[in-house]
Amino acid sequence: MKIARLAAALMVITACACSRESADTSDATLGSARVAVVNGEAIPESILRIYVLAAERQNFDEMSPEDRARVLNDVIGLKLLAQQAEKEGLTASRTLAAQLELQRLQTLARAMAAEHIKNNPPTDADLQAIYDENLPRLAAEQYKLRHILVTTKEEADSVIAQLREGSDFAALAKARADGPTGPNGGELGWLTADSMPPSFADAVRALKVGSFSPEPVQTDAGFHVILLDEIQRQEPPSLEDLRADLSSAAERKRLDDYIKTLREGATVSTQQ
Repeated sequence: MKIARLAAALMVITACACSRESADTSDATLGSARVAVVNGEAIPESILRIYVLAAERQNFDEMSPEDRARVLNDVIGLKLLAQQAEKEGLTASRTLAAQLELQRLQTLARAMAAEHIKNNPPTDADLQAIYDENLPRLAAEQYKLRHILVTTKEEADSVIAQLREGSDFAALAKARADGPTGPNGGELGWLTADSMPPSFADAVRALKVGSFSPEPVQTDAGFHVILLDEIQRQEPPSLEDLRADLSSAAERKRLDDYIKTLREGATVSTQQ
């Protein structure tokens, strides 16, 4: 059980294999309070607290004495493994060094991103702008459709000829269509244009209610003859209904703009 808990701990937080010198110089930042000393190296209380927040999703002060002992044991296990990695020379591995540096960059970048968003939160105007930009998609028309799917263009041309002669679309779909919609008279139900293949959507937009496609429509599935039964406009959700998603999108935009500003003020040269 202890081994399983330690393995889980390694999945959440990777212990940094630091040199003795770097550990000493970080004491002021990490704080002087210690929760354990392992082979002469201290484990700062601040590290234990961050571990608990990340691995346990709770505050260390709210944990029971038994749980505190358990998580401390997990962190001691991480420390022992990190020390053994140093002894066996794993810190000389370029791959491991790159992984540790990437983790450092990601941690710093996330912290800076969170700080920027905290100091520059999206405004209601930002949310409204994103909402308005996406309103055409949110209020998209829906099309009630049937289709007859066949393998070749010649078969589709034959179907269109029969429809022009007055054949019933649903009956013809049951008789001639390939695929799962044939037995249902080719019924596709209500679809929006963005849920269809581009060529299919273009053909649907060109139809009038009650009409079928005058030419076969090719997609990866085969050749379609399409019938437009009905059109209705989808009622868009309100801004308030989408506030959480809009806020996330606005935060991403704020962060993208901030990165662009940093890039414009930086000296960057790439080497391929």
